Amino acid sequence: MSRAAKRRRKLMMMESQPLPPSEVKSTISKKNSFKKKTLIILSILEVCFIATFFLLRAKTHSFNLGYIIDDAFLDKLAERELYRTLLRISLAFCVSFGMGIILHFFKVLPIRKNNKVPSTKNFITELFLLVLLAILVSIPQVIELPARFTQKPTLQKEILIDKDTWTTKSGMHYDLIFSSKSSITVSKRTYIAAHTGTEFYTVYQGSFLIDYFPMDKYFLKKD
Repeated sequence: MSRAAKRRRKLMMMESQPLPPSEVKSTISKKNSFKKKTLIILSILEVCFIATFFLLRAKTHSFNLGYIIDDAFLDKLAERELYRTLLRISLAFCVSFGMGIILHFFKVLPIRKNNKVPSTKNFITELFLLVLLAILVSIPQVIELPARFTQKPTLQKEILIDKDTWTTKSGMHYDLIFSSKSSITVSKRTYIAAHTGTEFYTVYQGSFLIDYFPMDKYFLKKD
């Protein structure tokens, strides 16, 4: 056997030998300490996201648009939709980081039988994956976000030409389709009450339909 082969065999034997009890206890202690710190950081972030969610929710419900459509009405509507978009994104972050805390908690016990202590790189990777998950969950709102900040609301008159339903894992969804071929998802109650041929004021930001108002209840302000 060559000298190099003997050296490799010796290294393999050394790696396969169990660590002394003192080193095992030290490694376990470091792992637990790192996991506790990670859980604390994730919990703090989760509390921040939850607080943000409820603040945005309160702000969203604070708008009183009235029934007279003018520039002030449209500006308030655009501001409300911005907060609604941020609200849905914050909810996605709440869910994502909540799942991260649960999964991380259940990885504490049993302790994995390896000699590697988690590093800051592991935590950054985990944080990145949780943020990525939140963005993927809220991708429709993330796509709309630039328009919320840059586009002014525009008003149109349209006719409801069709209604549609579609199903996902979360259940049945209901859409109203207007004469511009734009659609908006509504509640089942609103879907049933809506009738094709009805005229509506529709409001857009860029290419996104953000809301609609029946012409028999809302009125344009006369100059």
